[in-house]
Amino acid sequence: MPIQKIADAELWFDEYGDDDARETVISSAMGFAGVGYPEGLAEAPSRYKVYTVQARGFGRSTRPTRPPSEGWLAQWADDVVAFADARGIDRFIYTGASHGAGIGWYIAMRRPERLKAFVSVVGAPHDRYGVTDSSEGRRAVIEARMNGDVDTVRGQLEVLGGWLHPDETERRARRDAFLDGAVAATMERDDDESRINQGMPFPEAKTNEALAEILKQVRVPTLMLAGMRDGIVSPEASLRAVMSVRDAKAVFFESEGHFMTQEVPERLIREVALFVDEINGRAEPTARHDTDRTKVDTI
Repeated sequence: MPIQKIADAELWFDEYGDDDARETVISSAMGFAGVGYPEGLAEAPSRYKVYTVQARGFGRSTRPTRPPSEGWLAQWADDVVAFADARGIDRFIYTGASHGAGIGWYIAMRRPERLKAFVSVVGAPHDRYGVTDSSEGRRAVIEARMNGDVDTVRGQLEVLGGWLHPDETERRARRDAFLDGAVAATMERDDDESRINQGMPFPEAKTNEALAEILKQVRVPTLMLAGMRDGIVSPEASLRAVMSVRDAKAVFFESEGHFMTQEVPERLIREVALFVDEINGRAEPTARHDTDRTKVDTI
C-alpha cells in the first residue's frame, strides 16, 4: 500500500479499479481486508475506482500522540477530504461500514459539496441511551483487549455478528472462521491502536429526538444498508436515520448483522450499483400497468 501525504499526516491507502472508471469511491477505516466490500466495488457490476484509506492512528498511517481535540470521527472525515484534495478528486462517493460510516456522516454534514453520494453500511448513528461518548460494545472490547481477555473479545464480536438459526450450520462454520480471524486481529493490534475509541457520531445529541434533528440537516444522496440482527446498530437507529435524512433510501437485511461487508459483500455491491444508477438517472423505472401518472382512479 502506498502512502499519501497530507498537510499534517501520512495516510496509508490502497486503490482498485481503472483510473477512467465512471465513479470514484473513497472509504476509510481502521483497516481493510483487501477483499469483500468496498474493494469489490471495483469489479462488475459497478466497476468503480475505489480508494481504501487507513485511518490516522492505525497501521502505517500517522500515529498521533494524543486524541484529536475535535474527536476521532471528525478528524478522520477531514483526513478523507484532504486525501481527495491530494489526489485531485473533486467529488466522490463515500462509503464506510460501522465506524467507517461514522466518518461519512461527518463528511456529509461538514463538507456536503464534496460528496456525490454517501453509502452507510451498518453505520446509522447509535441510539442515545444516556452514554454518548461511545458504544458499550466498543468500550468492552477495548477493556478486554488491554486485559488480554480473548474470551470476552470473542463474545462481544459474536454479539455484533448477530444470532444464527440452529439449522444454519454451514453459515455457523463460516462465522466461526471469521471470528477466529477477527479476534486474532484485535488481539494483535498494538496498545496505541487498541486504546483508540472513536466514539459515536454527533455525541452532542443526548436524546434520540436531538439526534434526529441533526440528521435532518444532511443534504446528500444517502443509502443506508442495515442488518436487522446487528448487535450494535439497532434497526430502530437505522429507521430513525432514514426517516430523518431527506430523500434517503434504506435496505434492511433480516438475515444479516454487523459483519455484512465480509459475509455478504455481493449483496451490498448490487444495492450500491442500483443506488448510484438511480441518482444518475440510469435505473429502469418500476413497471406499471398504467404509465400515465396523471390519471386518478375513482370509485
